[in-house]
Parts: sequence; structure tokens; C-alpha cells
Amino acid sequence: NLSFSVIRTPKRMDYVVHYVRQHANENGIIYCATRKDVDRVYENLTRVGIKAGHYHGGLNDEVRREMQNAYADDKLQVMVATNAFGMGIDKSNVRYVLHYQMPRNMESYYQEAGRAGRDGAPAECILLYSGQDVQVHKYLIEQSIETPERQNVELRKLQSMIDYCFCSNCLRKYMLNYFGEYTIKHECGNCSNCNTVYEEKDVTDICIDIIKCIKEGNQRYGMNVIIGTLRGSNTARLR
Repeated sequence: NLSFSVIRTPKRMDYVVHYVRQHANENGIIYCATRKDVDRVYENLTRVGIKAGHYHGGLNDEVRREMQNAYADDKLQVMVATNAFGMGIDKSNVRYVLHYQMPRNMESYYQEAGRAGRDGAPAECILLYSGQDVQVHKYLIEQSIETPERQNVELRKLQSMIDYCFCSNCLRKYMLNYFGEYTIKHECGNCSNCNTVYEEKDVTDICIDIIKCIKEGNQRYGMNVIIGTLRGSNTARLR
């Protein structure tokens, strides 16, 4: 009953506010990677009149308990939270789970997305992807894990999560395969990839140009400078 989607958009806040307003009569959870993003999303939702709560480790126990109880009693429409929220929550009528950032690994995503639709009715699990998420997770892995062996394990898990966001095959099948469950069925018919028509294109020459430009710039510049250079953009910064 869960519909999985990956959406790559630079305007994640606009997407979240629009989506929640479009589902005003439904309960949902929005997961964010940091406390700062939880507070930002929460403030933007409440500013437009949405009954939202927020939950993260920076709030005191009383506030967290009040937010959790209000959400369980349907006094709040949506809960914006870090992964600290959800353990022990048995709310069956969650109609959507949005991930404001890509989680670090598939295990976390599977657990958090699985809090939607526990009543068996249709529910949506939407992951909003940005390339910046990858850099943040790599930085956190390098800073929080001391041993190179453990870092490599976490980086491999992170790569599997990136591959999930960019695969063009069935998202459900990718997820099942990751956890060792294989099926001969190729499509679930209920994910963003199965419901999208893809066009294959050979981009070898474009990729070669991009990699050459990055190399000639000594890997010092970001995406916009590389693209602008290849397109011959006449901007003050490039000149």
C-alpha cells in the first residue's frame, strides 16, 4: 500500500509547504537530517497556518512529550522531526512520510518510511534529494567515525542510498534486493520509476567534457562554474 517516490528539486521548502497544504486533511511525518532544518520547516509550515509540531533532541522532555501526545491525538496535522521521533509510535493513519533530506543508509529510510500506512490504506513515501545531502553525510561520517574500516562500511551504505535515488528501475525492487529479498517481478506499478517513461541517451561525450573541465580547474570549482564554463557563459565571475 506504500507508494515510493524520489524527487530531485532545489526548492525543497516550497515543495514541502505545497504538498502539506494539498493534503490538509491527512496526517504526515516530515523527517529532517538536522535540528536546524526541523525548526526551519516547522516555522515555514506554521507561518502558513498548518497545524504542525516539531521534535528533536534539542527540545526538553516536556515539550517533546506534549508534541508527541498532540500528534497521537490528531491535534496536529504533521510532525517535523529528526530520526529521534518514531520509536514506539503506533499511529496507523499516517498518510505520508516526506524525507526533507536523503537518509544516510537504506536501513534508516526503510524504518522511517515504513511508519506510513500502517492501517493498510494507500500512503506516500517521498524522498527529496539534493547533491548537498551527499557531502553533508560524508562529512558527518568522516567526523563521527574514527576507524577507516567502519568509515568504508558507512560510505558503502551511503552509496547504496545514492544509487536508490538515481536508479531508473523499480524502487521497491531495489529496496527488496538491498535486504536480500529477490523477486522475478520487474515492476511494482506503484513507485515513481514504474510510473515514469524514461528515454535512454548516450552522454559519454558530455561526461568526458565535464570531467576534463573539472580536472583542468584542479577540482577547485563548483557545479555552476563548471557548467558555465562549458556553456561559454559570459559572466563577471567566469571572466
